[in-house]
Amino acid sequence: MNLEKRTAFTLRAGIVVGTLLMVAGLFMSMTGGDDSLLYWGVLVLVMSPFLGVLATFASLVIERDWYWVAIAGILIVITTVGMMLHV
Repeated sequence: MNLEKRTAFTLRAGIVVGTLLMVAGLFMSMTGGDDSLLYWGVLVLVMSPFLGVLATFASLVIERDWYWVAIAGILIVITTVGMMLHV
């Protein structure tokens, strides 16, 4: 599987899983149940682009494209620091 396919698959999987979790959470919330699945769905949708960058990083390491590995690594570090500072 090449770089574009891995990244696209990761993003699509995140969208599908996040949407399914949100629909299940919405249904549970409407029937008086716990709405935690709704929040998990939002979290998965928000994290999907970050996971796409991680998939891209892994593909670039496998392809030994060190310039873009460094760029993706910097992006991962910046995003991680931003998430840690926000919490």
